[in-house]
Amino acid sequence: MKITRTLLSVAIASTPLMANAVQLEDYLVANSAYDEAYVSGGLNAFEPAGDAEGEQVGYDYFVRADYEKVFSTLPRSWSYNVGLLANGNQPSSKTELVENTAFDPALPVSATNLQEIEVDTKATENWQLDAEGVVDTYFHQSQYPKAFWFGQGSFKHISDQSDDDISATVGLGYGRVYNATPLAKVIRIVEELNEEGLLTGPIPDSVALETAEIIDREQEFISKFGTDDYKPDYYAAIESALARSGALRDGKFGALGALTADKVLEDEPISPRKHGWVVRLGAGFQASDISGLSDNDPKLLAQFEYAKPYGYKGQFINLFSFEPIFGDDTITKFRNEMSYTHEVTDMIDWTNSWDMSYSDGEDEAGDAREVTTHSLSSRYSFDLGNSLDYFVELRLNQTDEDPNGPNSIGDSPEVRFASGFNYRLK
Repeated sequence: MKITRTLLSVAIASTPLMANAVQLEDYLVANSAYDEAYVSGGLNAFEPAGDAEGEQVGYDYFVRADYEKVFSTLPRSWSYNVGLLANGNQPSSKTELVENTAFDPALPVSATNLQEIEVDTKATENWQLDAEGVVDTYFHQSQYPKAFWFGQGSFKHISDQSDDDISATVGLGYGRVYNATPLAKVIRIVEELNEEGLLTGPIPDSVALETAEIIDREQEFISKFGTDDYKPDYYAAIESALARSGALRDGKFGALGALTADKVLEDEPISPRKHGWVVRLGAGFQASDISGLSDNDPKLLAQFEYAKPYGYKGQFINLFSFEPIFGDDTITKFRNEMSYTHEVTDMIDWTNSWDMSYSDGEDEAGDAREVTTHSLSSRYSFDLGNSLDYFVELRLNQTDEDPNGPNSIGDSPEVRFASGFNYRLK
């Protein structure tokens, strides 16, 4: 009997999950919505930039809250995000070469007139608020249904900076990025049901896509039945869709199947899955920026967004923006944000990102100033259950200024290690 059960388990595990191996890029439903809210906090240890010998170690802590809302229909797509960050910084003490006042100050300064003394570094605290929103309105009944006009705006405030970053832009665009996260959830549910022995065969692609559309309508069920009472009807609709495949054992979830679906939809984190591309061209104004170089100046925007899933486990996202600002002097800015997330297991995500920005303009004194920054990071997130994650991250930051200012550290990078907890509110 034990051998029979073992063979049955092997047979179930080897059963294909999908009849024709549906891909995330097959999900082309424009009606979609999701929102995420997180509170995170942790501790960073870092080697300050310019510390070539690695003798200094600084520490800082941070607390961050983030909220993102994405809503899409055939005629219109909009999204916004808000973030609040508070942190404190306590670098280690360091040594500096200073003039030894014990010597006769009338004597010429030489190597013998210098000595190393320990300099106390000051703790710093600051906070920042950032918000961004964009609305795309499609000409969906025209000959070019993927063409649209858009409006977007952004705001950033940093407590220890004298200027805020405020901008607004309008323009035209083409393309669409689809949210395929609902289909990723269906694939996860089917995988779990298969492991529990609740499937008798593969799920057809059409059924998987239909089920994904139902999962995508969660907000509709909440609006109709209420936050506390929508789940019975919501899960019944998911169950009915999967039962139409004929592969659901006894044609229903049962208690185990309902618990399995609830675990995937409520407890297991699934990072957003997207596919598609969008191009935007627009004009607007920069009310002010953090550097203080812009003040109600006109600007242009060229932006390209690209998203592609790799199998069921990987997600690549890239956003490139080019923004020349035309004030008393033209300021050239561009930024590229790239990330790849790999789902190591149902409970572990590995995210690698590269954020690069460049600006070329003149400072307040009229001198040319060119700044390039790079930020490379690699993060592991471990799901601990009950919407709580633990993460560890290694980050490399580098800022290159030309010409180097009085406080510049040249091309020297800052190495930073962070760990902390992330709590998912929704």
